[in-house]
Amino acid sequence: MRKNEEIKEDIIQFLKLCINYSEDSLERKAKRLVGLPEDKIVAAKIEIEKWNSYKQFTEHTIKELLKGDLDEWIINLHNPDFKPSP
Repeated sequence: MRKNEEIKEDIIQFLKLCINYSEDSLERKAKRLVGLPEDKIVAAKIEIEKWNSYKQFTEHTIKELLKGDLDEWIINLHNPDFKPSP
């Protein structure tokens, strides 16, 4: 496997761990909603939504890595002049 492919695989594995962590965190946060005072429910739901967004973004990033859409980013990891654009 080429060096860049190994780097990409390591990043994907790291992101998968992040997703697993976020899923566990979401489950814990959802359980905490039960019995939470009304004045704290809104803040808790906002926090849950943030974690959901993070999980979705991370899943999307993995898909882009697997498709090769971010190969240029991998190649330029140590290039201080590289600035990806949307």
